[in-house]
Amino acid sequence: MTLLTLAIAILLVLAINHHNNPSGASTGNSSSVSASVAARSSSVSEQSAFESFKKRYSQYDDSGLTVTQKQKLQNIINNESNNAVQTREQKLLDQAQTKKSSANSTSSAPNKNSSHNPTSFGTTHTFSSVADAQNWAQASKNQWLQEGYSTYTITSDGQGNYNLQFVH
Repeated sequence: MTLLTLAIAILLVLAINHHNNPSGASTGNSSSVSASVAARSSSVSEQSAFESFKKRYSQYDDSGLTVTQKQKLQNIINNESNNAVQTREQKLLDQAQTKKSSANSTSSAPNKNSSHNPTSFGTTHTFSSVADAQNWAQASKNQWLQEGYSTYTITSDGQGNYNLQFVH
Protein backbone atom coordinates (compact mmCIF):
# COMPACT_ATOMS: atom_id res chain seq x y z
CA MET A 1 0.00 0.00 0.00
CA THR A 2 2.78 2.40 0.85
CA LEU A 3 4.49 1.54 -2.37
CA LEU A 4 1.34 2.30 -4.35
CA THR A 5 0.92 5.68 -2.60
CA LEU A 6 4.55 6.54 -3.31
CA ALA A 7 4.16 5.65 -7.00
CA ILE A 8 1.03 7.83 -7.30
CA ALA A 9 2.82 10.74 -5.60
CA ILE A 10 5.75 10.46 -8.03
CA LEU A 11 3.39 10.38 -11.01
CA LEU A 12 1.55 13.46 -9.72
CA VAL A 13 4.83 15.37 -9.29
CA LEU A 14 5.94 14.42 -12.79
CA ALA A 15 2.55 15.39 -14.27
CA ILE A 16 2.58 18.78 -12.55
CA ASN A 17 6.19 19.40 -13.56
CA HIS A 18 5.41 18.45 -17.18
CA HIS A 19 2.34 20.73 -17.20
CA ASN A 20 4.42 23.75 -15.98
CA ASN A 21 7.32 23.07 -18.35
CA PRO A 22 6.18 21.23 -21.50
CA SER A 23 9.13 19.49 -23.17
CA GLY A 24 11.62 21.77 -21.39
CA ALA A 25 11.27 24.41 -24.11
CA SER A 26 10.77 27.48 -21.97
CA THR A 27 14.03 27.03 -20.06
CA GLY A 28 16.11 27.38 -23.22
CA ASN A 29 14.03 30.27 -24.53
CA SER A 30 14.28 32.36 -21.37
CA SER A 31 18.01 32.91 -21.82
CA SER A 32 17.66 33.83 -25.48
CA VAL A 33 14.73 36.14 -24.70
CA SER A 34 16.71 37.90 -21.96
CA ALA A 35 19.71 38.24 -24.29
CA SER A 36 17.43 39.75 -26.93
CA VAL A 37 15.94 42.18 -24.41
CA ALA A 38 19.44 43.17 -23.23
CA ALA A 39 20.58 43.75 -26.83
CA ARG A 40 17.54 45.94 -27.54
CA SER A 41 18.08 47.85 -24.31
CA SER A 42 21.74 48.45 -25.19
CA SER A 43 20.79 49.59 -28.69
CA VAL A 44 18.19 51.98 -27.30
CA SER A 45 20.63 53.49 -24.81
CA GLU A 46 23.27 53.93 -27.55
CA GLN A 47 20.74 55.68 -29.76
CA SER A 48 19.64 57.85 -26.84
CA ALA A 49 23.23 58.89 -26.08
CA PHE A 50 23.87 59.71 -29.74
CA GLU A 51 20.61 61.67 -30.04
CA SER A 52 21.56 63.69 -26.96
CA PHE A 53 24.93 64.57 -28.54
CA LYS A 54 23.27 65.33 -31.88
CA LYS A 55 20.83 67.71 -30.16
CA ARG A 56 23.73 69.54 -28.48
CA TYR A 57 25.56 69.67 -31.82
CA SER A 58 22.56 71.12 -33.65
CA GLN A 59 22.18 73.82 -30.98
CA TYR A 60 25.67 75.05 -31.88
CA ASP A 61 25.73 74.46 -35.62
CA ASP A 62 24.57 77.44 -37.63
CA SER A 63 26.75 77.35 -40.76
CA GLY A 64 29.70 75.97 -38.84
CA LEU A 65 31.04 75.57 -35.31
CA THR A 66 33.42 77.88 -33.53
CA VAL A 67 36.61 76.34 -32.20
CA THR A 68 35.29 76.68 -28.66
CA GLN A 69 32.09 74.84 -29.59
CA LYS A 70 34.12 72.10 -31.28
CA GLN A 71 36.28 71.79 -28.17
CA LYS A 72 33.21 71.35 -25.96
CA LEU A 73 31.76 68.72 -28.27
CA GLN A 74 35.14 66.95 -28.54
CA ASN A 75 35.28 66.78 -24.74
CA ILE A 76 31.84 65.15 -24.70
CA ILE A 77 33.06 62.60 -27.27
CA ASN A 78 36.25 61.91 -25.33
CA ASN A 79 34.22 61.23 -22.17
CA GLU A 80 31.81 58.83 -23.91
CA SER A 81 32.32 55.30 -22.55
CA ASN A 82 30.57 53.44 -25.38
CA ASN A 83 32.90 53.03 -28.39
CA ALA A 84 30.08 52.67 -30.91
CA VAL A 85 28.47 55.92 -29.75
CA GLN A 86 31.86 57.65 -29.61
CA THR A 87 32.57 56.66 -33.23
CA ARG A 88 29.20 57.99 -34.44
CA GLU A 89 29.64 61.25 -32.54
CA GLN A 90 33.18 61.72 -33.88
CA LYS A 91 31.98 61.21 -37.47
CA LEU A 92 29.34 63.89 -36.97
CA LEU A 93 31.83 66.34 -35.46
CA ASP A 94 34.42 65.67 -38.18
CA GLN A 95 31.88 66.71 -40.83
CA ALA A 96 31.30 70.11 -39.20
CA GLN A 97 32.79 73.23 -40.71
CA THR A 98 34.82 75.47 -38.41
CA LYS A 99 33.99 79.15 -38.30
CA LYS A 100 35.63 82.01 -36.50
CA SER A 101 34.17 82.87 -33.14
CA SER A 102 32.50 86.24 -32.81
CA ALA A 103 35.40 87.53 -30.70
CA ASN A 104 37.88 86.73 -33.47
CA SER A 105 35.80 87.99 -36.38
CA THR A 106 35.32 91.59 -35.25
CA SER A 107 38.24 92.98 -37.24
CA SER A 108 36.94 92.75 -40.81
CA ALA A 109 34.83 90.76 -43.22
CA PRO A 110 36.12 87.33 -44.15
CA ASN A 111 38.42 87.02 -47.13
CA LYS A 112 36.36 86.28 -50.23
CA ASN A 113 39.14 84.05 -51.58
CA SER A 114 38.89 81.69 -48.62
CA SER A 115 37.06 78.39 -48.82
CA HIS A 116 33.97 77.58 -46.76
CA ASN A 117 36.29 77.23 -43.79
CA PRO A 118 37.52 80.73 -42.85
CA THR A 119 40.27 79.36 -40.59
CA SER A 120 43.78 79.84 -41.98
CA PHE A 121 46.14 77.07 -41.01
CA GLY A 122 49.07 78.74 -42.80
CA THR A 123 49.43 81.38 -40.09
CA THR A 124 50.65 81.16 -36.51
CA HIS A 125 47.93 80.97 -33.87
CA THR A 126 48.67 82.24 -30.35
CA PHE A 127 47.22 80.72 -27.17
CA SER A 128 47.65 81.34 -23.45
CA SER A 129 48.35 77.67 -22.64
CA VAL A 130 49.65 74.53 -24.30
CA ALA A 131 46.37 72.78 -23.46
CA ASP A 132 44.35 75.45 -25.30
CA ALA A 133 46.59 75.12 -28.36
CA GLN A 134 46.33 71.32 -28.34
CA ASN A 135 42.54 71.42 -27.88
CA TRP A 136 42.16 73.81 -30.79
CA ALA A 137 44.40 71.68 -32.99
CA GLN A 138 42.41 68.55 -32.12
CA ALA A 139 39.07 70.26 -32.66
CA SER A 140 40.10 71.43 -36.13
CA LYS A 141 42.11 68.34 -37.06
CA ASN A 142 39.83 67.22 -39.87
CA GLN A 143 40.11 70.60 -41.60
CA TRP A 144 43.91 71.02 -41.40
CA LEU A 145 44.43 67.44 -42.57
CA GLN A 146 42.16 68.17 -45.56
CA GLU A 147 44.26 71.23 -46.37
CA GLY A 148 47.39 69.09 -46.59
CA TYR A 149 48.96 69.65 -43.17
CA SER A 150 50.30 66.55 -41.46
CA THR A 151 51.15 67.73 -37.94
CA TYR A 152 51.64 70.83 -35.82
CA THR A 153 54.17 72.33 -33.45
CA ILE A 154 53.62 74.40 -30.32
CA THR A 155 56.37 76.75 -29.21
CA SER A 156 56.63 79.27 -26.38
CA ASP A 157 57.35 82.90 -27.24
CA GLY A 158 58.90 83.63 -23.83
CA GLN A 159 56.07 86.00 -22.87
CA GLY A 160 53.66 83.37 -21.58
CA ASN A 161 52.09 82.73 -24.98
CA TYR A 162 52.18 79.53 -27.00
CA ASN A 163 52.31 79.59 -30.79
CA LEU A 164 50.63 76.85 -32.80
CA GLN A 165 52.03 76.30 -36.29
CA PHE A 166 50.78 73.66 -38.73
CA VAL A 167 53.36 71.72 -40.74
CA HIS A 168 52.97 70.19 -44.24
